[in-house]
Formats: sequence, structure tokens, C-alpha cells
Amino acid sequence: MVSTRSHPKNFPPSTSSPSKPNSTPTAASSPARASESSSPAPTSARSSPRSKSKAILTTNHTRSQWTHTPSNLTLLWLAISLPLVFWDTGYVFLRPHSMPGGYLHSPLWTPYGLYGEVDHIYGFKAWDAGNGFTAAQGFMNLVESAGYMAYLWLVAAFGKEMDAEGRGAPSKRYIERVVGAGESSSRRYLAWLGQGRAVNGKVAGWAVMVGLTTSLLTVSKTVLYWLNEYFSGFDNIGHNDAWSLIFLWILPNGAWIVLPSYMTYVFGQEILEGLAIASGESSDSRPLKEVLAIKKE
Repeated sequence: MVSTRSHPKNFPPSTSSPSKPNSTPTAASSPARASESSSPAPTSARSSPRSKSKAILTTNHTRSQWTHTPSNLTLLWLAISLPLVFWDTGYVFLRPHSMPGGYLHSPLWTPYGLYGEVDHIYGFKAWDAGNGFTAAQGFMNLVESAGYMAYLWLVAAFGKEMDAEGRGAPSKRYIERVVGAGESSSRRYLAWLGQGRAVNGKVAGWAVMVGLTTSLLTVSKTVLYWLNEYFSGFDNIGHNDAWSLIFLWILPNGAWIVLPSYMTYVFGQEILEGLAIASGESSDSRPLKEVLAIKKE
């Protein structure tokens, strides 16, 4: 008995009866081997941390896909401003034929007869002096319009209408505070301004980048236009009275500063949101914590 307990190996199966096969399976005679064969290998039971982190990041990317949601307010402004910019650019590049006395002046550019008296940069003073600032601004108008047209195409071709609030639009709480509750026409109109379209994925990134750069170009170009007057001693508008200056120069031109500035802010916020999602710092940060925990293991 002592020698049996201290024996380093199991005894071989009995061979006393060669004609009779051994009916006992090998796995049954070795419980340790049976447990080893029934349990999977450690590599198959636990996937590698790299594969886990890749799966979690893929799930996080799918769940937190970035979406560009321009409101109808933004699209409405572009629908109004683009024809006006084309109208202005046409007047600039068709001078002197588009100016008073030219064969193209009436009826399309008749209002510029008055505006040329308010702002001499559009009148005969700048034309006769060979001032190139007006034409340079008109050229940048073409670049700006091309950018806005590309943005509108991306939103129209790849976007889908949604009932939710678009980014940068009046919220439902703001609408109730302004017009009150109910189903009035003004409330329906403001609610429509708050709706918009949704563009997803890589196309959303292209749309926001084009929209941001173009709106920033509009703001910069218009601010430069104002600074040109300031640093020239208001050479082209200083002759106006207060009423003409406010209602015929400041308010019309100010719209191309206020609204594109707000668009620049909204587009910038969306880019920051997309960068946060790409870095894993989305509103649901649990997948990022799980990845960090796996890396520590």
C-alpha cells in the first residue's frame, strides 16, 4: 500500500486478458484529464483585450454616430441671401451698363440708382476713380455663393426631413414664451423654422466644414467692407443723414454679419461635438471606461 501511494505514475491498464478488450475508457480512468478535455482552452474562453476593445469601440461608433441637423431657419436664410448676392454681383461686374443710364440698368438694377447715392463704393465715384475694392468684393461673392450652393446640395441630396428640432433653431420653450400655447399660424411658422433635415456620417462632416468656412468667409468679407469705411474716414457713406445710414446701409449690410456669425457658431459647436465623439468623450462615456479598464488588465 505504501509503495502504491508513493508511485509517481498511474499503473498501466491490465493486460491479463489479451483476448478481452479493455471496456473502460481512458477518460474515465483519468478524472483530471476528463475535466481538462471538457473545459475549453484559456485562449478560447477569454478573448484578447485588443479584440474586446475593438468591439467596444465599434459599438460606440455605431451608437454615437455624428449627425448634422441644420434647421429650416438656416436653409431659409440661404434661400433668401443667395439670390440677393447673385443680384449684387451681377450689378458689380456689369458696370457701367448696370448703372443709371446703362442699357441694363432698368428694370433689374433700378434700386442700385438709390443705393449708389447712399454708398459711393457702388456709384460713379468709385467707378470713375478706378476703385477695385468693389470688384474684389464681387469676386469673393462668387466664391461664397459656390460654397453655399455646395452646402445646400449636400443637405438636399443626403439629408432627410425630421420632426425634431434642428440645431440653431428656436426651441419649443422659446416659441411658447413668445407666442404662447395653442395652434396659431405664428406658432406653426416658428415651429417649422425649428424643424430641419438630418445628414449622417461622413457627408455630415463635409457639409459642416463647407458651411463653416463659407459662413466665416461671409462674416470676414462683410466686416472688411465696414472696416474699409472706418479706416478711410467714412469716405463713401459719411455724407448720409442718420435715417439713410441706419435703414439703407447699416441694417441691410448688418444682416450679412449677424446671421452668418450665428451660423459659424452653430457649425463650430457641431464640429466640437464630432471631435468629442471621435475621441470617445460622448455623452455616454461607459464604453470609453470599459476600454480603459481592459487596457489596464
